[in-house]
Amino acid sequence: MSVFQQNLPVTIVPQINNENGIKFQGLLDKMESNSMKIKMDDSFFKDDIQGSVSVEFTMSNYNFVFESEILTREQSSFINISKPKVIHKSQIRKMQRLRTNIPFNFTLWTEGGRFDAFITDISTVGIKIRTTKQLSKNLLLSLNVYVPGGSLRFICQGLVMWCRAENEDEINYLAGIKFTTLSIDAMKKVDKYIRDNLGKEQFVDS
Repeated sequence: MSVFQQNLPVTIVPQINNENGIKFQGLLDKMESNSMKIKMDDSFFKDDIQGSVSVEFTMSNYNFVFESEILTREQSSFINISKPKVIHKSQIRKMQRLRTNIPFNFTLWTEGGRFDAFITDISTVGIKIRTTKQLSKNLLLSLNVYVPGGSLRFICQGLVMWCRAENEDEINYLAGIKFTTLSIDAMKKVDKYIRDNLGKEQFVDS
């Protein structure tokens, strides 16, 4: 279980009454004798979510997923889930990306404050951004994306995979963000936006 470190970002996907594939962000608080204690986003506690869940997390260039059960809910902040019996590992797929210049804003998931940035390319698994804020690897962000005209609108969490200065002056930074809670419905909207703009924008490989 050495893969499970404190504050590991995890995504909880309810398996009951969740046709739209809604996902919730969490952080591993600690490993206990028979369970895992997860600090959850406030939105998780708006509904009475119980039973079976899938748990997803990312390390390096790999995705991991395992099946679990919600054992208890604590004070609208934490849940306890069963430890995994089997963990499935897969390499993060390289997806075709649409080059863009979309203004948007983000917040740090665990802190206040809002920051402006630009999406420089987008795929169904993540975005590349330009921002004046230096971001640490594995930092969780809350993303608020809106394209005028209603062609694309979604809010989700994302994990910083890398960040580097764009130029030597270190005024702007480029960062790769992997979506962690993008729902199936929102993913379809992103895919449609990319397909609708085929030929209008230049595509680049990730």
